[in-house]
Amino acid sequence: MKTVCIVGAGPAGLVAAKTFLQTGQFTVTVYEKSACLGGIWALDEHTTDGFLSPQTPTNLSRFTVAFSDLDWRSVDLPSRDGGKLRNGVSHTGSPPMFPKAWQVNRYLQAYKQKFVPDGVLHYECEVVKAVRAKQLARDAKPFWRITIKDKDSQTEVHEYDYLLVASGFFSKPRPLKHDVPGYAAEGSGYDIRTIHSSQFKSLDDLFTEPNTAGGKDILLIGGGNSSGEAAAAVAMQLSDAQWSRDKARQKLYRDCRVRHVLPRPLYALPPYIEYESESRTYVPIDLKLYDFSKRPPGPIEAYAGRQAPEVRTIVHEALQKMVGGDQSDLGSEALVSPKGEGKGSVYVALSESYAEFVRSGMIDAVSGRVTEIMHSKDDGVAAIVKAGDKTTTIENLGAIVYATGYSPSAALDFLADDIKEALQLDASSMRMPLILEQWQTISEAVPTVAFLGFYEGPYWPMIEMQARLTAERWLNGNVAPQRPFEDREKLLQIRKAMQEKANDVPQYWFGDYLGYMEEVAKHLGLKRNDAAFKEREGCPSPARYLSEKSESDANEAIMQDLHQAWRDCIDNGRYVARAAFRAMQGDWVISRRIVSKDQNFSGILEGQASFHPRFPTPDRSGKIFDLEYVYIESGTFKSATGMEMRASRRYVYRYSEANDELSVWFVKPDRDLEVDYLFHGLQFLRPAEARKADACVAKADHLCVEDMYWTQYTLPLKGIALRSFEIKHTVRGPSKDYVATTQYSRPSKSVS
Repeated sequence: MKTVCIVGAGPAGLVAAKTFLQTGQFTVTVYEKSACLGGIWALDEHTTDGFLSPQTPTNLSRFTVAFSDLDWRSVDLPSRDGGKLRNGVSHTGSPPMFPKAWQVNRYLQAYKQKFVPDGVLHYECEVVKAVRAKQLARDAKPFWRITIKDKDSQTEVHEYDYLLVASGFFSKPRPLKHDVPGYAAEGSGYDIRTIHSSQFKSLDDLFTEPNTAGGKDILLIGGGNSSGEAAAAVAMQLSDAQWSRDKARQKLYRDCRVRHVLPRPLYALPPYIEYESESRTYVPIDLKLYDFSKRPPGPIEAYAGRQAPEVRTIVHEALQKMVGGDQSDLGSEALVSPKGEGKGSVYVALSESYAEFVRSGMIDAVSGRVTEIMHSKDDGVAAIVKAGDKTTTIENLGAIVYATGYSPSAALDFLADDIKEALQLDASSMRMPLILEQWQTISEAVPTVAFLGFYEGPYWPMIEMQARLTAERWLNGNVAPQRPFEDREKLLQIRKAMQEKANDVPQYWFGDYLGYMEEVAKHLGLKRNDAAFKEREGCPSPARYLSEKSESDANEAIMQDLHQAWRDCIDNGRYVARAAFRAMQGDWVISRRIVSKDQNFSGILEGQASFHPRFPTPDRSGKIFDLEYVYIESGTFKSATGMEMRASRRYVYRYSEANDELSVWFVKPDRDLEVDYLFHGLQFLRPAEARKADACVAKADHLCVEDMYWTQYTLPLKGIALRSFEIKHTVRGPSKDYVATTQYSRPSKSVS
């Protein structure tokens, strides 16, 4: 039996332990420095520390945040709180398409319970040193001497044949001092809080004196995916406070906003995006981005590395189709990519609401880099931002959040210096600290150490493939031909280009998830399990690639779930309601024409309307919702008889994932931020019918005493963008007989 030491009990460590144990040829030991498994997912519903909030949803679907042999539907997910609302988030037993962080931990717990015996994992044991045994015959001594430290700071030394590093790429928040010259001590000398985005859970984390927060700006620094997520998370908390039923809380954060400084434009992609242009179907984002049918005929070959100008242009055009344009309509120059030679690689923020918070002004996107944080003239705190020759001063700051990423090198501190040198470690590189090959798992210089998920943006299925690849290599010496993009000199050049912030380095240089899955599967001779999919249909899943050790029942269940979800979207229009709900957020100009038998009620209303996000609120119906808006409109009504009057109304719009339903609710007359009772639920037409109407169309009806309301929503989404829509109410009854047609259009904010 060969022996392997695995460092870390996060997703990578657990799938590695399962994979190596299943071979029957390895004795496996996993060391985890914390008291529980999960890595960044080591939390429950009530965890207040850690890199994530328990309520943070995954930014990819449950089909990608999963392994091959455990179906999400088999995991025990009911809340320990009995499914009640807490902090506006529902807790249900069925797996959502984008699970919450605490639910991901449940998945990992179930995975460990099923595949990894208790004696394999050793908690509160930190690996502090890993040294190669030198000048010894390979068959005489184990190759690695591993020093561990337990919770009592007692050390022990153990010997292993192999070392597998699964300690996480995002191991330590990157200090702000690395991105803002001269800012050596975070918060030093300034009477405001400065925190990393991983520390943000609620507004209480930002303000030392909440009663002074009103009217202040929150500076958010960063240009990657986490910066967009963090900016939207802060804006959501502000919006929730400002439209809270608690008037004192409203006052605390009135007129606050986020000032997001980013060095390059970001495309904001929500969880559900249109599958094909004008198809009127919306799918989870990974089912679109990694679609087999989009690859050229023939064997699928992976790509990586720097991007030529023509490739960058193609990728920008593809993203602009998804978001419905170049984002100029959001009103922020910082989010519009330059034309021609100045067009850099695409950067994306996976966020439900970032774009619409920018449009509404809750987030002000500012192009450039923060070069200095200083005291302002009024004894407050200000930031200096430079973009080329332009300098901007951002004043009136109440807090600073830096989403500047993580330093992966902290996860490698335990390696001996000669190992680091052999692996060409560059501790200053956030993006490529090691030079690795074989799909970023290993270096020929040190063939008995391997790394899982040690690159930007690792997906769980690919980590599982890396574990299979490593086990096969160490058992049978099965080494794949070198990939062109993993030539050592090319990798060093890419790392240098990253340090120089070259615009031809993509956001994720090793990012062809589908291509790598296919290549590794081919190398390992894994069997394809397409189930009900055609060969070039759908997206990859770890359950789509089977080995002799795979559990067929679990694989089939996962593939059945994936195919059903796919067909529900394509054929039945599931999640169109979710896409429509998201697109409504923000401000609108409205024009309503009312045609009534009574001329006193006929006329035109011109005004404004807004959909303000907040966390779902409870009501007497007892129903649970996932998303909620407060809808407010006001305007001037001019009747056909010349009468003129001010008019206003409020509703609450809600979305339930369990029912895939968008519904509209009345508010209480005396407390107009509280839900009263249901107005109507929208039923969306199936995609085939919607395509004939050239729009997403929903219908609803409602009986109000003796008057019947028939309502139709016509929403011509372009990608994920909604620039105008129409609501038509037809009302018939003993006392009412009219048709009210309201046109909604976005206020003009376009930038050139």
